[in-house]
Amino acid sequence: MSKRTQLKFKKLLKKAEFVNADLEYHEELLDDAKLEFNEEFTNIINSFSRMKQRAWDRHVKKIKDARLQELLEEQLKGQEDTSQEGSNGENQVTKANKEMMYTEEHPEGFYLNPDELDDEFADEKAGTNKKLYRKIAAKTHPDKLAATNLDSDEVKRKRLMFQKAKKAYENENWYDLYSLALDLGIDPGKVENKHIEWLEQDIRFALGKISQMGQLFAWVWYVGDEETRKRVMAQYFQQVYNWDDI
Repeated sequence: MSKRTQLKFKKLLKKAEFVNADLEYHEELLDDAKLEFNEEFTNIINSFSRMKQRAWDRHVKKIKDARLQELLEEQLKGQEDTSQEGSNGENQVTKANKEMMYTEEHPEGFYLNPDELDDEFADEKAGTNKKLYRKIAAKTHPDKLAATNLDSDEVKRKRLMFQKAKKAYENENWYDLYSLALDLGIDPGKVENKHIEWLEQDIRFALGKISQMGQLFAWVWYVGDEETRKRVMAQYFQQVYNWDDI
């Protein structure tokens, strides 16, 4: 590996460290944000007059009935499409791609442009991740720790590392597994050019999740000042429930 490539890898490691720390920050606070947002939402509804609450209940029921009807129609359409594909002998297979899209309905992300997947790239990364995960699990799995004489703090630390490794493996995050391996004194293997691409992919994935969470009503409300909170809550009532009278 050239000096330039080595420096780029080092730079990306720093960026990945920062981005992953930011992602952890968002993930740890998101539940609090949703809880407080929902509490404020409920408080506003409870502050309605009796007449206004009855109007709200009728309005919400109409929305729920309409959404239920839409879901039923989509389900029926999906069954018809599946039936037509079967009769035509067609079988469409969706494959994963490097580029991800995040929405409120799919916060875990889904792949775009499935036909452009680099299977060799994906398989090689998955194989490397699996090996790293197994090496980390051998030192951090709770069953392994039970047979050691480690103090309680160290046991807790390694259990957390195992949880993080499991999550990284499930999310195909090479950077987290690489970092955990180094922390445990595990040789992650020789760094190659392909690892730069893997790092860049992991950074894009993390940035995508941060961006998705940062656009949620609950998050914008949670981190905003009083005026922002009023505006966001009003937008939530309007956009989600088509209700302007708050």
